Amino acid sequence: MTVALFILGLVILIAGAELFLNSVDKFGLAWSVSPVVMGLTVVAFATGAPELAISLQAAADGKPDLVLGNILGSNIANILLILGIAGLVKPLKITNRIIKIDVPVVIGASVLLFILSLDGELAPLDGIIILAALMIYSIFVYRQIRQDQKNNQKNNEENPSKLDEPVNAWFYTKYILILLVGLVFIVLGSRWMVDSAVEIAGALGISELIIGLTIVSIGTSLPEVATSLSAVRHNDSDTAVANVMGSNLYNIFLTLGLTIVVAPGALSVSPDALKLDMPFMIIVALACLPLFWPGKVLGRAEAAGFLFYYAAYLTYLVFIAIGHPFKESVEWLMLWVIAPITLLLVITKFVLDYRRLRM
Repeated sequence: MTVALFILGLVILIAGAELFLNSVDKFGLAWSVSPVVMGLTVVAFATGAPELAISLQAAADGKPDLVLGNILGSNIANILLILGIAGLVKPLKITNRIIKIDVPVVIGASVLLFILSLDGELAPLDGIIILAALMIYSIFVYRQIRQDQKNNQKNNEENPSKLDEPVNAWFYTKYILILLVGLVFIVLGSRWMVDSAVEIAGALGISELIIGLTIVSIGTSLPEVATSLSAVRHNDSDTAVANVMGSNLYNIFLTLGLTIVVAPGALSVSPDALKLDMPFMIIVALACLPLFWPGKVLGRAEAAGFLFYYAAYLTYLVFIAIGHPFKESVEWLMLWVIAPITLLLVITKFVLDYRRLRM
């Protein structure tokens, strides 16, 4: 029964992603908004809405500390896990806007969070600063949408829109309902998959701590995984990549900022988060720049590298949690062997791509 629930959850998750993205595509055509902007806004916000609800509930229950770990883990998983899986399925084309605007903003948001956390806590004033950054970003995105609409409307005059139905009350009613049904399917399918996976792991004798660090942490990213894979399947790399970047921004700017303000008292930041998780989140975001530019594609080799680092990160977390004696060996291997080799490979790829484009 548990295995059947897992499979059913997977089917519902995939079906929900298809319905959700179909309605998003229709709205993008109706509003003359590009897939990148739709991915950064509607898709990213909708797939992150359940996480926002969970975070606010945790704050209301007096458990805001759980939120920070969830945000950091989710942002790391969004890039390494989601882009890793999507890039393995099909190489991802990266637009100029993602490289020049969205990745730097994600890096800036991550650095801002790190700076505000250096005193060991995130107070309501820090939450206000983060929400202020959200307001600035929202104004910028609104202006980008207006400019995007002007450009797309001009293009539509030369090349008629692919929208084959009138944009009226029935259009909005139908596709809003499809969008909501798709989102409910995504949330429900994710929950069934996580619950059944936890039950299966428990039956196999795996500890709750390991389950929490692996299955549950990955489970929070399943909506983004489903929507990004569905977008890739429809040759829509823009939505897949923009969904990840937008989700990371909303996780920090909206979910965390609002939770800090609502939470009773300051949100404590553990030394481990300052030493490991936050720096790793920043490094992962920084790595996107040389990998995305100048080739403007995330190939299968880079995607496999993302998945390798995510597996290594999870392994290290598990070793820390259980006090495994190999923890120090893993630290040494990652710091003095794998990290330098990775840096060399990234620099080499950057130089080769740059030379290839200059020829």
